[in-house]
Amino acid sequence: MDLERVLIHHDQLEVEIRDADYNPVTDDEKNRTEEVDKIPSDGREQWGSNLEFILSTIGSVVGLGNLWRFPIKVKQYGGAVFLIPYFTMLVIEGVPLFLVELWIGQKFRSGCIGGFYKIHKALSGIGFATWMIGFYTNLYYNAIIMYTIYYFFASFQKTLPWAADCPIGDDYPANCCTNNTKSSYYWYYEVLHISPDISTAGSFNWDITLCLLLAWVTCFLCMVKGIKTSGKVVYVTAVFPFIALIGLFIMGMTLEGAMEGVKYFFDPTYRFAADAEMDAKNNVTILSSWRHLYNPYCWLEAAAQIFYSLSLGFGSCIAFSSYNPPKTNFYKHALCISVVNSVTSIFAGVTIFAIVGSNAYKNNISIDQLATGPGLAFIAVSEAIATTPAAQLWSALFFVMLFMLGIDSQFAGIEGMMTALDDTTLIPKAIPRPVVMGLFCSFSFLLGLPFGMQNGQYLVDLFDNFSANFPLMMVAFFEVIAVSWVYGIDRFCEDFEEMTGYYPNIVWRIMWVVVTPLSLAFVLIYSLVDQLQTPLLYGKFVGCNADGDSWTEDVNYPPWAWGLAGILVFSSFLFIPVMAAIAFLPKVLGPKWEITLPLVAAVEDAKKKNGAMAMTGNYPNSAA
Repeated sequence: MDLERVLIHHDQLEVEIRDADYNPVTDDEKNRTEEVDKIPSDGREQWGSNLEFILSTIGSVVGLGNLWRFPIKVKQYGGAVFLIPYFTMLVIEGVPLFLVELWIGQKFRSGCIGGFYKIHKALSGIGFATWMIGFYTNLYYNAIIMYTIYYFFASFQKTLPWAADCPIGDDYPANCCTNNTKSSYYWYYEVLHISPDISTAGSFNWDITLCLLLAWVTCFLCMVKGIKTSGKVVYVTAVFPFIALIGLFIMGMTLEGAMEGVKYFFDPTYRFAADAEMDAKNNVTILSSWRHLYNPYCWLEAAAQIFYSLSLGFGSCIAFSSYNPPKTNFYKHALCISVVNSVTSIFAGVTIFAIVGSNAYKNNISIDQLATGPGLAFIAVSEAIATTPAAQLWSALFFVMLFMLGIDSQFAGIEGMMTALDDTTLIPKAIPRPVVMGLFCSFSFLLGLPFGMQNGQYLVDLFDNFSANFPLMMVAFFEVIAVSWVYGIDRFCEDFEEMTGYYPNIVWRIMWVVVTPLSLAFVLIYSLVDQLQTPLLYGKFVGCNADGDSWTEDVNYPPWAWGLAGILVFSSFLFIPVMAAIAFLPKVLGPKWEITLPLVAAVEDAKKKNGAMAMTGNYPNSAA
């Protein structure tokens, strides 16, 4: 009896204690607890929400190329006709590769180096090549951003400086200072202080060098804590450019002659009055735009545009998806982001040509000789904006939009490199992330100082031509081979279904196994043969002449520039055969030839320590 009373008393006491300590849990708290419990236990940092990942990836893929490269390629290769090879390459190369990169990051929860190493040790060279491409690209990309910063500050002057008078004398014929050439004068003489050729370095242009410093400081501040800071910054930097672009579109379409420019954008056979006069003077016959479909260069340029606009082969997509929970539906995200990217490119092209078309229409000048690349923004568009009402406002809006488009892509590139380094032992884990980021940005700024010299624009063009084109195609080709043939298409599709809930149909499997590799091989071989047969030239500055013709002429690169170009190309893609050879040495020559590089040792240690990770997880503290 005494024992029974003791047990009863003990049970009553427990009930009282539970009642006293009872603290009701709300449904929201319960859901958050369940979500946190689902987070993988590998300790990897994750996005705060699904939206952060989507905005960051959109910020990466929608960049400066959408605004000035795509419109010029459309105009150059038949207007709307160019959209046929563009969307064809998007389907057979762009989206399949985009899905592969998102899968690699999310599956292996690693950057480009660790991801390919985990597929097969011999493939780690793909990751190293990707890292080098990203590094070279980030160096010169910030140089372009420094120009946008310079023009943004210049926009606050009472009179836009590229609309002001320029000196007229023996060196500057009067024809070089008309309304339609003042912006060229300002770009070459006042902004760049450009030297006569690439071999003449000249002196430092301190104005734009300080803008380059500001660009790298911005990168540091926004990336200092990785996706914890950049994931919040993209709510502004990824969204604002779309708002600004809509504003510029509305402004542009209200200008006189805007529709003339839009017609020309979609059909370059459409002639302005000045173009018709020039055609008659030079006895030019306008050919059908459909002929471009038979031009291999048209398809090559469409493929290149897809690569740049989707940030394929740079490592940023792999890095971003590595911070996703393993069961994120990246298939849905990839399709959505691809559509947003393509629609933005077309919308930006309409906006740009509405603005420059209006200027050409009102001033009866030719639109056929539009500047390409950065010159489209800093010469043609800036010149057109200078003639609009409230020019300072629209100019500031345009260049801050360019800055945000560029800086978002720069964030992605830097994160791609830093994520890859985190998977290695190159940087000791004891060094805090802010210190690593500060050292990286400082080192990159110092390496980029030559871009601030008087021959800096030539160097930017050289990096743009050689640092990514051929190596990028090589990386993309081996990417899809690594996944569909080495890892295996069946395993890949099973993982795909487990992660997204969707098993790829036969069309997707044919793309990954046959169509995408073959199309990439064609682009790779054709671009290599073309480069050997027709070496790239650069635009040497010759100044304006009395006839008002081009301010540059195409000439051959000097030997030292070809040497630098060779370094940019071979220092990246040679990692692929070298790392493969290192991996197979022990199998061919025996165990004594086993080489364990410190850069990949951390990946191997992580595999042994953590083993295979179950595909569970969700975003913490978020319903997105």
